[in-house]
Amino acid sequence: MDILTHTLSGVAIGTVVSAFADAGIKQRFSIVLLSGFAAALPDVDAISLWSGFDSTIGTLFNLPHSGSHIYFAKYWYSHHAFLHSAVAAIMFTVLIGIMAYLIDSSLKGFRKMSVAASIQKNRLLLLGSFLSFILHLVEDMPTPASTWGGVDLLWPSGSYIGGTGDIWWWNNYDIFLIVVAVIVINLTLLLLGKVISFDIRKFTVGVFILGFSFAFLQIKTRDFDFAYTGHTAQYDQYEAKSKQIQRELLGDRIYELMERFDKQLKIYF
Repeated sequence: MDILTHTLSGVAIGTVVSAFADAGIKQRFSIVLLSGFAAALPDVDAISLWSGFDSTIGTLFNLPHSGSHIYFAKYWYSHHAFLHSAVAAIMFTVLIGIMAYLIDSSLKGFRKMSVAASIQKNRLLLLGSFLSFILHLVEDMPTPASTWGGVDLLWPSGSYIGGTGDIWWWNNYDIFLIVVAVIVINLTLLLLGKVISFDIRKFTVGVFILGFSFAFLQIKTRDFDFAYTGHTAQYDQYEAKSKQIQRELLGDRIYELMERFDKQLKIYF
């Protein structure tokens, strides 16, 4: 799935988790922001496709293979490997916890603060980060197997999960719009919670569950199988079919707006 939808999916989780925060807008904004970052992070391993990878990182670490080879391979640092695992999600969350502890300690003039107290204080920040990271992995599972066969969720087991080909890599505009709708509705609820007394937590959770369910339904009811292994000579045909499905789902007007937006972006979407 594309990096923009991944990132916004994390933001959507952040709007839910932040609804449970007792502090002000600063804490809630931090939760939403970090959740979005966590959801984007697993795709950092795609840096091996950067045109300057071989002459910089490849040379620095004396890597025996080109960046393109690394990307499609199954080394621990390849795409869909370590950074697409539950272990990476846990390690990232622990790192955030350590950083939060150091920041909290520095604000107290480095007077001793217990780890338990820091975890308690930052529990929602950590929860949002972990769930957003994991959601990225879940979102990649319905894409084609390609050379990986899914994501190495249980790294270092080497057991790749997913790769079902229910959706194409990009232009899943319907999923993107569902995610945006969840964010807009939940942000509106967060604002309303400032002026109207109601249990905002139940509503934001409900909106997210509804959005997730609708997205799952959209993914599982595509009338075409995008599954393939290795590399495929039908790449362009698959992409054209994906766009045809989007046009049928969204109608000409919305589809053309989304396609125009897509073409304006410098990233795959």
